[in-house]
Amino acid sequence: MPAQEGVLSPPKKHALVQVYNFNDLPLIAMNLIRIGAQVPGMASEVGMHPMVKKSIDSNQGGAINAVVGFGPMLWILVTPDAPTRGGFHSFDEIEINEIEVPETEGDMFLYFSSDYAELNRILASEIKEHFGADAHLIEERAFEGGDHSDILSEKEKVLIEKSINLDTMDSSFALAQNFKANDEYLCDLPHHSFSGSVDSGLGRYAITFSNQPKLLEEHSESVSQPPISRGVFFIPSLDLLTSLRMGGIRMGSLAINAKWKE
Repeated sequence: MPAQEGVLSPPKKHALVQVYNFNDLPLIAMNLIRIGAQVPGMASEVGMHPMVKKSIDSNQGGAINAVVGFGPMLWILVTPDAPTRGGFHSFDEIEINEIEVPETEGDMFLYFSSDYAELNRILASEIKEHFGADAHLIEERAFEGGDHSDILSEKEKVLIEKSINLDTMDSSFALAQNFKANDEYLCDLPHHSFSGSVDSGLGRYAITFSNQPKLLEEHSESVSQPPISRGVFFIPSLDLLTSLRMGGIRMGSLAINAKWKE
């Protein structure tokens, strides 16, 4: 049950993060899950697309590390009888340094990295077309470079073990935090950290991974500066995404035996 490519692999040169909310979530939850479950296959296709090779230097490659995550409300709606390990839930509004920090938000989390910013944008556009009019992009950040911990060497802290829950084995949780100041991101949990423009200044965006949502919540309450936005998401393994997708498309690169699963 491999983890999603972008969880254990270090980000490539260019990264793109998007967070979506959706109207009428209870009515479209299962459809959204199936769309999200197709993201790894779509990423594989975009990386080999002929149009992409024409618009970008074809000698440079173009594989995309993709991560898709689901917010607490969306995940609960599609798995009401199978609670996720660790009490996965939205984090409440808190106060840090006498500044109010909003509760976590976001129904779906998309995180792509590749050697080319254009590839990330093409993939994001294709996914958005599937969402339709019910989707609202509430956060988007693009980055180049960054400071990242070696998550692969600490995967036992990031991925859910088989002994805990067979269905969610090799899945994970992610906390995304958007900081207005570009201070050093101090964290004892595996993370990807980027600097980039926020409003009129330089800020920092951090994605922290753990197999225990409680640890992410504790970390979010102990940061030295208050984030201006944040979200917590469940990151299913590739096999779990396949199970979620089985009611939809089953052909081509989205098949259960597709190359992106190898």
